[in-house]
Amino acid sequence: MSQAAFVLAVRLRLVATSLTALGMVAVTLMVGALFPAVGDSIGKLDLPAGVTQLLGGADYGSLAGWMRSEIGAVYGPLVIAATAIMGAVGLTAGEEEDGILGLTLAHPIRRSRLIGAKAAAVAVNVAFVALATFVGLVAGVAIGGGGVAAGNLGALALHLAAYGWAIGALALAVAAATGRKAVASGAAAAFAVITFLINGFAPLVGAIAWLKYVSPFYYYAGHDPIGHGVDVGDLAVLAAAAAALTAIAAVQIGRRDLRA
Repeated sequence: MSQAAFVLAVRLRLVATSLTALGMVAVTLMVGALFPAVGDSIGKLDLPAGVTQLLGGADYGSLAGWMRSEIGAVYGPLVIAATAIMGAVGLTAGEEEDGILGLTLAHPIRRSRLIGAKAAAVAVNVAFVALATFVGLVAGVAIGGGGVAAGNLGALALHLAAYGWAIGALALAVAAATGRKAVASGAAAAFAVITFLINGFAPLVGAIAWLKYVSPFYYYAGHDPIGHGVDVGDLAVLAAAAAALTAIAAVQIGRRDLRA
């Protein structure tokens, strides 16, 4: 990995990542502040099984369930996936379309090292947003009345970061293979949405229940980190997927003529 390329890639995404992190803190604080006002009434909602599954159980009657459904099942993965995809695609296919990547590679640096640096930069950006989410969760829970252990909130943030690394690595692999921003971002976003739906609906149909195991969302939220803490096996699966996809990205960009 090239240290100079890594530092530059982090700096290029610093403003966007910082604003995203601040936004997540603000949203999480608002979600926590809303719970005392709406918890009693919204906790009585009787939702269809499919909707409940998509919303992480939709246990709106408790603060942990409220945070699980609002942040853990909706805002968190949405924002972290967008951060990962935009970072991975912008630093690879985006630079290639702008003619920057070819100029960079005119210097004595191997393509695999450059991809490694950009992947590491995306991972740092994702981790920063996940850390901000943790800070927001701790403050939001305090505002909402407390009762959720900080360790479990940290587990949710850690699983969120691992989910972002896997989705970002997929975007990186497609971007490296195609050199096209629209294709890479569209493919990664479509995969994230489809696998989110699979994770929610597949368990309701016995014949296709096994499909949930192909969804990164299952390994992110399937064992309820905010309720049960870190699941090492799930994190290992997401980390392995991210590492494999990053390796594929390095191989793919090494085989292809870059677009001028």
